[in-house]
Amino acid sequence: MPRRTRYALGAPCWADCITPDLSGSRDFYSALFGWEFVTESPDYQLALLGGEIIGGFGAAPAGMPPGAVWNTYLATKDADDSCTQVGRHGGRVVMPPVPVGANGRLFLAVDPSGVAIGFWEGHRAEGVVLADEPGAICGHELRVPLAATAEAFYGALFGYRLTGDGEFELDGVGQARVVESDQGRPQWLPHLGAHDPADTVHRAVELGARLIRPGREEPPVLRDPWGAEFGVVAAPAGGGGGA
Repeated sequence: MPRRTRYALGAPCWADCITPDLSGSRDFYSALFGWEFVTESPDYQLALLGGEIIGGFGAAPAGMPPGAVWNTYLATKDADDSCTQVGRHGGRVVMPPVPVGANGRLFLAVDPSGVAIGFWEGHRAEGVVLADEPGAICGHELRVPLAATAEAFYGALFGYRLTGDGEFELDGVGQARVVESDQGRPQWLPHLGAHDPADTVHRAVELGARLIRPGREEPPVLRDPWGAEFGVVAAPAGGGGGA
């Protein structure tokens, strides 16, 4: 069971789904991946698999646009400095750093491509604890109109480098796939692992999701019944449990 307690500076370390129907979204992902949920606050819950944290679910605040969305958060050691750097390199901060109980601080921004991105400064565990197995996050994808714009921004912030095969790397370690596309909303989205991605896609559709990218060249992407998009990939060999 792969467990993570530390993340490299700038690496995707957390993901959560903000949804207008917290109960319905929980039921969908529980049926698809076997997730369980524990309440952290009245409007936010932690998703668990085998007792380990794999992400979060939050109720959409009043006044938010309709529909759900998956959010990706990058690890930072200094939220205040990262907040300053986001603005310096062409991004826009939409929520400055705020404390999240005793766990850490976060802030939210939009990058120069119009992609929403969060930043997390953890005080203890730095993010998702369980990763890289069926039912857990097994990578991330950044969909943007121009990959060079993304590389300039995230490279200036954390040293990201785009490889020739479209991999976003930090210090030589792959952290995300960059998909250059002018179709759909620019966004970060998580890739969730499965023993059999085709079967997971089929079951997701039966549960009310819609397949929006078949997965011929890139992993298939689904839109859940409330609009949140996620990819499905084959989990690394050796993982247990899950979808």
